[in-house]
Amino acid sequence: MWPFARAYPERCSADIDGKTFDYIVVGGGTAGCVLASRLSEDPGVSVLLLERGPLNDRFWTRIPLLTQNYAFSWLPGVTDRYSEPIAACNDRRFPLPTGEALGGTTRLNGLLVTRGVPAGYNEWADSLGLADWGWDAVEPYFRKLETALSDPDKAYRGHHGPLINKRTDLVYQAYSYLAKACAALGLPVEDDCNAPSASAQGYFRLDAAVDTDGTRMSAQRAYLSKRLARQRQRHLTICTNTAATRLQIDATAGRVTGVYATPATKRKDAQNQKIALASARREVIVCGGAFRSPQLLLLRDHLTEMGIEVVRDVPAVGANLADHFAVPIMVELPAKDTVHKMLRPLYGLWTFLLYLLFGKGLLSLPTNAATIFVQTSSLDEATYTVRSRQQQTTHNTDGGSSSSSRGSNSLPAATVDTMDASMPGNIPDVEIMLNPVNCINRGLRGRAYLTFFTTLVQTCVAGRLQLASATDPFAHPAVTYPFLASAADWARMRTAVRFAMRLAREFADHVGYLHPAALTVAPGMDMAELAVLVRLDDGAQPAASAPESANVPVAPARQGEARPRHVDDADGAIQPVANNTALLRALRLGPVQRTWQTVTDAEIDAYMKQVAQSSLHFASTCRMSNDAVGARAGVVDARLRVHGLANLRIADASVFPRIPSAHTMAPTLMVAERCADFIKRDLAASKAA
Repeated sequence: MWPFARAYPERCSADIDGKTFDYIVVGGGTAGCVLASRLSEDPGVSVLLLERGPLNDRFWTRIPLLTQNYAFSWLPGVTDRYSEPIAACNDRRFPLPTGEALGGTTRLNGLLVTRGVPAGYNEWADSLGLADWGWDAVEPYFRKLETALSDPDKAYRGHHGPLINKRTDLVYQAYSYLAKACAALGLPVEDDCNAPSASAQGYFRLDAAVDTDGTRMSAQRAYLSKRLARQRQRHLTICTNTAATRLQIDATAGRVTGVYATPATKRKDAQNQKIALASARREVIVCGGAFRSPQLLLLRDHLTEMGIEVVRDVPAVGANLADHFAVPIMVELPAKDTVHKMLRPLYGLWTFLLYLLFGKGLLSLPTNAATIFVQTSSLDEATYTVRSRQQQTTHNTDGGSSSSSRGSNSLPAATVDTMDASMPGNIPDVEIMLNPVNCINRGLRGRAYLTFFTTLVQTCVAGRLQLASATDPFAHPAVTYPFLASAADWARMRTAVRFAMRLAREFADHVGYLHPAALTVAPGMDMAELAVLVRLDDGAQPAASAPESANVPVAPARQGEARPRHVDDADGAIQPVANNTALLRALRLGPVQRTWQTVTDAEIDAYMKQVAQSSLHFASTCRMSNDAVGARAGVVDARLRVHGLANLRIADASVFPRIPSAHTMAPTLMVAERCADFIKRDLAASKAA
């Protein structure tokens, strides 16, 4: 039989029942693919990978542009998970989708490869006490994981790693004028935000995880290709459609000895199906992501009021949820300068043929090709331009922190370079993604938009995840989302939105852009029209998945709403908005009369409450810390071992001690690469002993 006709070597839970493996990796997503691949490099080691989702690796699931929309039912993702009602956001419930397939969210994300500034990782080391996680320690792993096609001669980029990436082509005319607008406001215009010497703030072109043939480079394709999986199938077992239900723990010894698993059919009678038990000779590594990883620990090991025996109490499990959340600001452009031109039948057909035959064209690209990073403290309050140098006052406090504000215990102010990416005070707190597509409602036919996707990437307050069921691993946990829960976050987000409006005005009026670029969806617009837009985009939302414990206060379900606990339930609970066509025709959406100077804080707040959304960068629910209790309590130590339990590690975005000012794919891969090295070193040390 020809090699291309051979199937991917998938197994099911029945195949592993009663078997023992050296290592069990729970979750075959972004990080899990890395661990399974790296650990199985040693043919003398047996590795089991458990993935809840399918393989689902087909031609159309590899097309970059088409695989960034969670609404497509043929894409493998979790689309029925919602936050609890958010009081600061008019009691809206944010959708919290993630990928659920071999490769995880890298099968569905924006493909963007960003590391974050060196200062962000030095903050992990210096401020959080994680000495082995500074920039110098993590930078080699960023190089190890990639092959950067656009920078073949750059020593700071990787050239032999699994994740192929390249700089995205600037196919829209608007980008060159956006760069001019940024320069006019004081932002450097640079090519590579991943360069250690790059400015902390600026306009940057972006690298995307796209192969030379125009296909999406997911973690599965990068680390667990069919060829590799078949070569290693004697010592690497990959189970798809298999859900881990809980950990097997030896309570006396305080160690994890195995994993219970069941078919992940998402049926309501899943608990009645046969439970398989796979034993781990050495370690279990949990890679379920910011929602699944803490849930797996909580199902076994946390809430006594849920009727579960506590083996080791790790209070921080599920706490400290972090995310980047965004407020879209939109200008109307000609369709030819946006992704919306794909809706033209002839152009869409031509683009499809171009991709099918040559792997070229719009379908081979991500939506976003450039972005802006800003530190709001560097903005001049009068002009909303970026100061490249400013006075920064250092406070003589226990924390030794720096601030641009003055206090009674302040040391003399120093002039600092706000572009220096090695300084903690310059870590960007805002990213403005330049998306040539409507990011509020995708059904406004006849209108084309560029979105300034204004995102708060450093927040002051964390959310939390709690169990909704003591026994059902398929019930989504209750997620308290950390949206603008502090006055500081509100202030920074207002500043960010105002700056985005300033940038939009500069782009439209002062840099020579050849077409009208009216600001039409922004603070100060008609709120009745905005309410229609939001209603069309969100539709009716399912009810809150409240924890079963009566002691946990969660907003009740709206009258008449069901309480969805499974995918099938949620699909039935969400009803489409009726008569969309009539509502769309009634929308005028003329230019917003308010400017960045005249819009009020109250108008910005009202707008944000209606349109804010998650950027889907969930993190930190099992955060890394040297302490298991106290103010800085975490779940794993600096070598990613769970506090209080032997033979158990976590390696995914949930361990970030603080969320990076970056898209989280590359940092997650870096964490997984480091975890694999930790495990290999421990194995070598045990053999040498």
